[in-house]
Amino acid sequence: MIVPYDINFDPPAPVLSAVLTGVVRSRPQMRLPALIDTGADVTAIPNTAVNDLHLYAVARIEVEGINANIATVNMYMVRLSVDGQPPCEIEVVPTRQPFVILGRDWLESYYLLLNGPEKNFVLSQTRPKE
Repeated sequence: MIVPYDINFDPPAPVLSAVLTGVVRSRPQMRLPALIDTGADVTAIPNTAVNDLHLYAVARIEVEGINANIATVNMYMVRLSVDGQPPCEIEVVPTRQPFVILGRDWLESYYLLLNGPEKNFVLSQTRPKE
C-alpha cells in the first residue's frame, strides 16, 4: 500500500494513524497521528496519553533528546495498532510532542520504503520484490 506523506509536517513526512490502549486496561483508547522516525531508538507517546490512558511505569531508562540533553524517564507498556497492521505490545517513553513517534524498536518488524521525490512511502511486513 502506497501512503502519501503528511503535508502538515514541514518538510512532509511519513505519518500513519495509531490507536493506543493500555495493556492492563484496554479502555480508554486514543487515536493519534504517528510519525515514522528512523532516527528514534524507541517509540514515544504524548505525555497526555500517559495520563489519559492511566498507564503504569514498567521501567526507567536514560534517553538523549534531540537537544543532546540526557534524562532518566519512565517507560510504559502500551498496545499499539497502526493503520491496519496487527497490534503489538511495546514499551514507550513520554514525549512533549502531540503525536506518536514510531522508533526503530517498532519499525524492526517492517520493511519501509521512503520515496522522497514522490512524497510517499510503503510499509510492509513482507520483503519487497527486487
